[in-house]
Amino acid sequence: MFDRIGKDLRRWLPSGPKAGTGARVRGLLRGLGSPGFQAVVAYRVFRWARLHHIPTQPLRYCVERFVEITTGVSIPAEADFGPGLRIHHFGNIIVHPAVKVGKGCTLYHGVTLGTDGLSEKAPRVGDDVLIGAGAKVLGDIDIGDRCRIGANAVVVHSAPPGSVLVGVPARPVEAGTERPREPIDASPRSPLREPRAGRKVVQFPGGRANRSRSE
Repeated sequence: MFDRIGKDLRRWLPSGPKAGTGARVRGLLRGLGSPGFQAVVAYRVFRWARLHHIPTQPLRYCVERFVEITTGVSIPAEADFGPGLRIHHFGNIIVHPAVKVGKGCTLYHGVTLGTDGLSEKAPRVGDDVLIGAGAKVLGDIDIGDRCRIGANAVVVHSAPPGSVLVGVPARPVEAGTERPREPIDASPRSPLREPRAGRKVVQFPGGRANRSRSE
């Protein structure tokens, strides 16, 4: 239990050769004061007790409700999270008891890991997965190691390792290649606007369009 809590806390420490003592102390204090880390600690304690068949009710129920109210994070002791879990920001994180998540994963606020309503089976998430703000991962699916799930994505299908998932429903994209579609200018002076019958478009240098009656 303490080993996993220590690995969870180390996720808040800066890495790299330039991370000095001051930066590490600030990271440690940020982690200890984070609602996400506090919720993870409560989860680790009751998860450890469950695995060792130590009865904790009704204390567990009261603590879990208190953690939900104060941090906005709901992780039942039945859920299986690997070490190195980091939760960013305050709350609205809901986890189904059947969820399994690997090591080194990151959750942002508004994440839901749960069932799809068709069965009681929940997602299985690999190692080093990042789940963005507002994302939903639902159903009997497998998310491979090192996947990145974009904000507000709704994932209902399994994904291979290293995937980047975006959209509703989420689909894999190649990182760094998808660009948003440019809006179409449909103003009366736009060269993209269809001319009315009997009129033609004259295109001037610089993109300006004018219309005149056809001969």
